[in-house]
Amino acid sequence: MNRRAVVFTVKFVIFIAAFLLCAVLLWTAAERLNTKSAVNEVEPRRVIVIDPGHGGMDGGAVGISGSIEKDINFSVALRLADLLKLCGVDHIMTRSDDIMLELEGTSGTAKGRDIKSRVMIANEDPDNILVSIHTNSYPIEKYSGFQVFYSRNAPESRMMAEAVQQSCRSYLQPSNDREIKEASAAIYLMHHVENPAILVECGFISNTAEEALLRENEYQTSVAATICAGLLEHLSVKEGNENEST
Repeated sequence: MNRRAVVFTVKFVIFIAAFLLCAVLLWTAAERLNTKSAVNEVEPRRVIVIDPGHGGMDGGAVGISGSIEKDINFSVALRLADLLKLCGVDHIMTRSDDIMLELEGTSGTAKGRDIKSRVMIANEDPDNILVSIHTNSYPIEKYSGFQVFYSRNAPESRMMAEAVQQSCRSYLQPSNDREIKEASAAIYLMHHVENPAILVECGFISNTAEEALLRENEYQTSVAATICAGLLEHLSVKEGNENEST
């Protein structure tokens, strides 16, 4: 077996192992969540609002090899939606196509109307939880890694961010030492959403190796599974704590 074949085999084995681990965690967390929901049927169900960052004329960042952020964001978001559906978790998407949003009641530039529309969707119901999907970019190529930012407007946001970042360390990037960060006021979406909200930077498309991964369907599925596992773990723990306090 030549070197290229060996490298491919090793990568394939690692991917399968990581995917199976994610699948086990998804199943376990979903079972715990569904069991608790069945006991508390009168309680309102949480709804995950999946927000694929950018869209339409707003492409977001452009990778070294020409990948466009909005396309990666949307692909990961669709995979996350499929996984949440399989796990029986209620969810909606801010956009289901390559468009900029323009809900009635918004004003300003096209970009302004788009971001305000996303805020309106996230705040529409008090039981909503916002998960905004993005990919990062930086002028220096060496930077890489998955990282989660959280809104300061709801205490639950930080807990959710910690669960998703830990899921990344456990199942996607074991050597990832990035810490969650509070989103600054400069991030309009995180600053104006009143419900629990996180923004997930799935990786850096300004990094050659990570951009190549983010373009792969299999890796996008792994990223989505990682986010889903973290969300399910957070929801199950949150409901468990609430049940103990009642």
